[in-house]
Amino acid sequence: MERDSKHATCSECRAPRVSIVMPIFNNVDCLKATIDSILAGTLGNWELLAVDDGSDEETLELLETYAQKDNRIRVIRRERLPKGAPTCRNIGLAMAQGEYIVFFDSDDYVAPHCLLQRVSTIAARPELDFMVFPSGLFVDNSFSEQGQTSLYGYPLFSDDLAGFASRELPFIVWNNIYRTLSLRQHSITWDEELRSLQDADFNLSTLLSGMKYEYASARPDYGYRILYDTSSVSAQIMTEKHYSSHLHALRTFYERYSERFGHTYDRHLFRGVLSVYNTIITRQQTSREFNKELASLVGRYDKFSAFRLRCTMLTHQLLCRFMPSNSARKLSMLFYLVGRNKRNKQRLAKIHSIAASTASDGEAI
Repeated sequence: MERDSKHATCSECRAPRVSIVMPIFNNVDCLKATIDSILAGTLGNWELLAVDDGSDEETLELLETYAQKDNRIRVIRRERLPKGAPTCRNIGLAMAQGEYIVFFDSDDYVAPHCLLQRVSTIAARPELDFMVFPSGLFVDNSFSEQGQTSLYGYPLFSDDLAGFASRELPFIVWNNIYRTLSLRQHSITWDEELRSLQDADFNLSTLLSGMKYEYASARPDYGYRILYDTSSVSAQIMTEKHYSSHLHALRTFYERYSERFGHTYDRHLFRGVLSVYNTIITRQQTSREFNKELASLVGRYDKFSAFRLRCTMLTHQLLCRFMPSNSARKLSMLFYLVGRNKRNKQRLAKIHSIAASTASDGEAI
């Protein structure tokens, strides 16, 4: 794919084609690698809205250094509450000047062909509000396009709403490129109360709004970084300070689905509840108060699922008296875990099949 060289001659005389909104909070090494990967891209006409969430001086100095060297990079300080990535993304969305917009994380990898591929593809489809692109992984500073269950942006579901309800996500926000005007016309914003599970909420909003989208048959162009640092957001997603956020996210999903579809997605929503609950008790014990609130929440919308959840919780508590917590978790959630493993194998097979098909059509994987 050829490099867009227009930036060198007239970058100051035209609006950016695409706005990159990126919330930032410390993590200098990863941040530098991410910005460098954007700068190495083959599209020149972009703006990076680097929205800082209260970083340390080292991070701010790094950002200002980049901004001084490249006028496409704008450093924005979050000056209102609440603190968090959703607030930063809303600030960036409000300030974006590009015809298109992408939401990237500050610790991932953007492939050189990413922005040009996305802009040229959606520009050829004026009837669509956004498009979904396949992702890869960024592990040990290396971009991998090979199919794994942790990859997203592939058309794996016959019903994406079912996928989001069950937390088996069809795509993440960084998979997508949106028409900025479409997001604004449909009043799509980020829920600033959420500390985690933010992408699923945002994506559900776009689907329920009626925005038109399609999956692109394209090369993976974004690398989700696998982090093993326990201080990262992904590692802390199931700590006690996130409990109220989990309940808010699940309540919002139940309300939206039940209002629009009645009980059609109940089994998928319950699978999503089990996904959240399983992740929590994998990392640490839940409190009795949280278990009570979670079961009560589910019971307001689906009494049978609430009964099943209470049985699962009680079984886990009883088994913990006789065996290690992790063994008790696996045994109490056996049916869910067996089903999840089966679905993961099916997911991986579909990813391999789609990747092979795309490669045979001339898009090298």
